[in-house]
Amino acid sequence: MMDIQTEHMKQRCYFISAVCGMSLYNWYNYSLFNPINNSFFTPYYQNSLFVLFYLGWDTFHMIKKPILFRTDLIIHHILSSVSCISVINYNPLQTNNILIMECISLMNYTLRNNPKLLKLYRTLCIFCIRMPLSLWLFFYYNRIYFLPYIKLKRTYYEYIYLQKLTYMFIFYIVYDMFILWKIYKPIKNKK
Repeated sequence: MMDIQTEHMKQRCYFISAVCGMSLYNWYNYSLFNPINNSFFTPYYQNSLFVLFYLGWDTFHMIKKPILFRTDLIIHHILSSVSCISVINYNPLQTNNILIMECISLMNYTLRNNPKLLKLYRTLCIFCIRMPLSLWLFFYYNRIYFLPYIKLKRTYYEYIYLQKLTYMFIFYIVYDMFILWKIYKPIKNKK
């Protein structure tokens, strides 16, 4: 019989595989450089709603069952929910594209018995997906300073609003540094 943490991790991975799969589909089929359809029925809007459901579900279970509670993950869920809700009606495609960053937790259940491989997988996700994406989107929406040649197809108000939200990417980078610290922090010997 699986313990509560292992069962919850398995269910989390099911959610995350659906979220990452839809994010990959939308990365392939839709571009941030084209006009964005903010319709409720687009796959990227639906995926954004699905991730809000997941964040609520996971937060509820962490609060309900103290054994699952992690302060860093609660903070991450709250800030992710706020940023997702804030952007969903302006640019659900951006929200959807960010969801690929959840791949860091995709293999937690599968590789739970192989900690070295899980460390490597999580490290590669941070350096090959999460940080490059955070930096690219930060620079993309702060292009006035960094990338003035990129032409955005957004209204002035959408652009200003999205530009202010890009500072959330700084949080994601700091959170990734925290994850790396947790992965590689030295284990103190007990005497």
